[in-house]
Amino acid sequence: MILFPEDIERLNTVLVPLVTKSKLLLAVLINRDGRVLTHQGNLEHVDIVSLAALVAGNTASTLAIANLVGEAEFSAMYHQGKDKNIYIDSIDDNTFLSVVFDDQTNIDRVKVFIRQFERQIKEALVAVYNKDEDQIDLDLDMGNSSFQHLPQEHPQPPLRQPAYPPQQPSANTYRNYGYQQQAQYYQPQPHQPATAPQLPPLGEHYVQNERRQHPQKG
Repeated sequence: MILFPEDIERLNTVLVPLVTKSKLLLAVLINRDGRVLTHQGNLEHVDIVSLAALVAGNTASTLAIANLVGEAEFSAMYHQGKDKNIYIDSIDDNTFLSVVFDDQTNIDRVKVFIRQFERQIKEALVAVYNKDEDQIDLDLDMGNSSFQHLPQEHPQPPLRQPAYPPQQPSANTYRNYGYQQQAQYYQPQPHQPATAPQLPPLGEHYVQNERRQHPQKG
C-alpha cells in the first residue's frame, strides 16, 4: 500500500478532533502488519514505530487467545497503568486505532468519542485502501516528471578497459608486417620490351672522312 500526502492529510483530518475532544496523549492508526499509517498527539520519549510493531504483535496473540475461548476475535483491548493507559480498537479488518491517555480523561469518555469518529475513520481508510491503481500510476508519473526540471549532471565518458590478458605480437606478425612494408615501398615496375640502341645518323662529314681515309683507286 502506498500512502500519499493527501491520504495522510485525510486521516489526520479525523484524528485531530478526536485527540482534542477526548483529551488523548497520542492516537496512532496502525496496519495489521505493524506499519504506522499516521499519528496525532504528543507523547515524549515514545518510539511510534516500535509501538506500532508491538501493538500488531499483541493483537495477533490476542486473536489466538480469542480462538481458544471460542471467540472469533476481541474487537478492543484495554491496558491500564499507574499513570498512562492504552486502548486498542479494531477499526476494520486491516487497521487498529491505538490511543494513549492519562488521568485527564477516562476510558468511558475515550470509548464514546472513538465510536463517534469511527465512521469517519472508516470512510477515510476506505478511500485510502481502495485507491484506483490508475490513480497511483498517475501520481507516480507526476512525481517523476517533477525531477525533469532538475539540472542534469554531465555523464562521465566510459573508461576504456584494456584487453586482458594483453596479446603479445608473435614473430610471424613482425615477419608479415615487414613483408607488407616491403611490398608497399618496393612495388615491382611493369615489364617493358627491350629496344635496339639508337645509332647517331650518318652525316656528310662522316662520309667525307671515310673517303679521305679510303680513297678509291681509279
